Amino acid sequence: MRIRELLESKYFDHTDFVDTKHGDKREINYDLAEDIIHFAHNDDHAYRRHIYPVIADCIDRMKAKKSIHAEMFKPAVEPLYQAYLKKFPIRELPESADDKLCTEICKKMKEDFYKHYDDGKYKD
Repeated sequence: MRIRELLESKYFDHTDFVDTKHGDKREINYDLAEDIIHFAHNDDHAYRRHIYPVIADCIDRMKAKKSIHAEMFKPAVEPLYQAYLKKFPIRELPESADDKLCTEICKKMKEDFYKHYDDGKYKD
């Protein structure tokens, strides 16, 4: 969502998404997990390549009345994160997604899947 705000703005600078705290330490000032998920759902290449296969598997599991686990999204997270870094090279972002970020993204993607499934987004 932060991506949309920045891209819809004609002008932005680093202070729009990075805060300077405690002297020289610079940190991002937005929810990175939420931003990566937003990126994944709005970038056609990332969605088709990384998210769609997992969602298709989740749909099959729902039809077979099997449970969905957040860890199912884990194989998609690191490639999505790398695509996000390539598109938005912010130096304050780590080179790879740590376990905490990966777990948070997976949980949110699972919640989004259930919401979209219940709303009928994935109907045949």
